[in-house]
Amino acid sequence: MESKIGSIKTEEVVFIRKRTENSGGYDVFSLEENVEDGCPAFKLARIQTADVTPDLLNALLVEQVPEYLRSSPSRKLHVLVSTGAGTGRALAFYEAALRPLLDALGFASSEGGNGTSAQAECDNRDNRYNLVITKDAQSIRRFAQDLNEDAPEQDAIETDHTVILLSGDGGIVELLNGKAPTDGGSKTQTRAPLVAVLPLGTGNALFSSLHKPVKAAGGPAACSSGLVQGLRTLLRGTAAPLPSFRAAFSPGSRLITYMTANSEEADKAEEDADAVSHLRGAIVASYGFHSQLVWESDTPAYRAHGAKRFGMVAQELLRESHAYSAEVEITRSGEKEWERVERDRHAYVLATLVSNLEETFTISPASRPLDGRLRLVHFGDVGGERTMDIMTRAYDGGKHVDMRWTGEGGGGPEERVGYDEIAGVRVTTLERDPRWRKVCVDGTIVEIPQGGSMTVTMEEEAHLRILVNRSIVS
Repeated sequence: MESKIGSIKTEEVVFIRKRTENSGGYDVFSLEENVEDGCPAFKLARIQTADVTPDLLNALLVEQVPEYLRSSPSRKLHVLVSTGAGTGRALAFYEAALRPLLDALGFASSEGGNGTSAQAECDNRDNRYNLVITKDAQSIRRFAQDLNEDAPEQDAIETDHTVILLSGDGGIVELLNGKAPTDGGSKTQTRAPLVAVLPLGTGNALFSSLHKPVKAAGGPAACSSGLVQGLRTLLRGTAAPLPSFRAAFSPGSRLITYMTANSEEADKAEEDADAVSHLRGAIVASYGFHSQLVWESDTPAYRAHGAKRFGMVAQELLRESHAYSAEVEITRSGEKEWERVERDRHAYVLATLVSNLEETFTISPASRPLDGRLRLVHFGDVGGERTMDIMTRAYDGGKHVDMRWTGEGGGGPEERVGYDEIAGVRVTTLERDPRWRKVCVDGTIVEIPQGGSMTVTMEEEAHLRILVNRSIVS
């Protein structure tokens, strides 16, 4: 496969489009990603070329706007920009890359901005999208709730929604919990919204896991950035149900967030807590080192350090090497009885539906995209050095799940990293100090009371659909 089309590298190409019959040739659209004055800069570039090789045309040619992006009385298209996701790049990406791409395809936002392509406008002049730019931490959940509440009952049943989400994993969990029905259900729920993720978070676990086989297959995707892959999937993807789990919490559990007036006052954030009975997730539910890292890196003391805070928190937690006092029980497929994990002290308890928590951090090597199988990674009080070794092996293709060792001095019983396919897991924390009673569901932190529990089980119904590469479901 050729490495360039004119001056454009193949890995940067987003899509290729035939020009009109009169002019002939092709338009090649690409995404340029640079850093200017320490800030990320994006640009959607376009060149014209007379010829493109057949393999590139097969992989990247877009002959018409896919049906799931076409606005109609029965389908609404939304662009949801999460300004607080990751390092705050989402709005810049929309302005410099996504909006020009949609313009070129003949779309117009609810705020105007008609497309510039005469050919596309002719075909899609009625295509409009609803632009939503988040204002606070609750914006995405309110948007998801409004998909149902703002429509008449009959329309709510029949309307399809496609959401182009510029966010990280947090945006997915907010949509999931805003869209999912309350216990007892609702007869006026819309069809499961279709979400197209453009990865602008910190870890982007769901996106990385869904696109891992695509990169491994080679071709144009092998060296492409996540944003290039996301735009390709947006234009050439297919819809699939997104598996999810339900995490139920004991009475007295509290949702932990930090409220600030604006991003410049992050170091002055104050803890805010609301009662919570359950959350839904599609990525991870954890207790121990992982949940502690997610929570403490978001506290006011560490926010002031920016991206460096994650490494700082990890080093401090490894130095303390806290052994979490808890009871962990699991159920397996086809079984009703809970089976106790034979240890009283834990370092790491993590249930996941995805293979990767980051692009290079493989927490569950057996997981495949959308397989709907919940897997548990767990190990006991092994000390900071061993914990670091286990985490390092996860960065080496998930080799941590094969680790075994003997106890102190080599004469104790064999220990290992537990790795099990499960139907559910229940964690009951026995800690007195509330610092050690935090659990994590897809990045959201919940504090459980002493003696309280988090119970994670799979859901049968999909509340969201996700746009994926066609090869994932073929």
